[in-house]
Amino acid sequence: MICVVNYELIRTEFGEKFATDINKWRLSHLTNVCQRLNNGGHTNLQPAFYLHSKNYSLVYCPVFKAGTSTWFYNFNTWAGFTEYEIMHNDNLFLARKFYPIENRVTLMQSMAHSFSFIIVRHPFERLISAFEDRLVSMKNAYYSRVSLAIYRRYHPTGSGKITFRDFVQYIIDDVEYRNSTMGLDIHWCPVNNICTPCLARYDYIIKLETYEQDVEVMIKAAKLQGKVKLMQLNHVRKEPVEVLMMKYFSQITQKQLEILYSIYEIDFELFGYSADKYFQIPKAVT
Repeated sequence: MICVVNYELIRTEFGEKFATDINKWRLSHLTNVCQRLNNGGHTNLQPAFYLHSKNYSLVYCPVFKAGTSTWFYNFNTWAGFTEYEIMHNDNLFLARKFYPIENRVTLMQSMAHSFSFIIVRHPFERLISAFEDRLVSMKNAYYSRVSLAIYRRYHPTGSGKITFRDFVQYIIDDVEYRNSTMGLDIHWCPVNNICTPCLARYDYIIKLETYEQDVEVMIKAAKLQGKVKLMQLNHVRKEPVEVLMMKYFSQITQKQLEILYSIYEIDFELFGYSADKYFQIPKAVT
């Protein structure tokens, strides 16, 4: 894992001229890990979330809580939807009106003849984002109910608000009950389940941590200059990652962290992320 982290640091230090080589390394790393992990435990490509723009020969698998807003906006704009429709409808629901789900064979053929990409994010940062945006913000009626249900499960006689520790225990209990990670909500389901990356063919892996540089190079590689509008539809987080790590992961116990890591371990390995900093955070005793 040290080699993985150091190689990514090269990108940060030396900039765009290394972008193409680093993307090749990311793709090669993904292939090697997939071979070692028996395709992440999957035997069939999961096509449910992929979007295929035939007009732009572009295939994208949205990883929720990893930069999807911009790309849903562009795919839906290309589909001819108005700004009002885009802002007042569920992104995926709207997209599916124009981009139907392709079956596995058709999707593989689409990937073979199109430019395909995925955007990934550190698994634990993605969890923090899902917790803040879906369960704490109360911006969405459905997730407000989910948040309340989670709180009541772990605080049956109490009052107050849901905690990150509640959220983590909910994920752990959900996986244990199902004996699988497949049924988790799309905003915190492992990428390995959403996009089955071991069975897909990608031309580019974008990391949210180096998003601006990666997207700039990817747009040129996909010949999308002048066709993509980059925008920030969600609120920009004010607190730095290090503060959020300490704020949330200090609430959980060592055992919870170990189980949580095991749930997302394949994502960590597939995309070269490390959880070392999270394991160093002082944990709750009980």
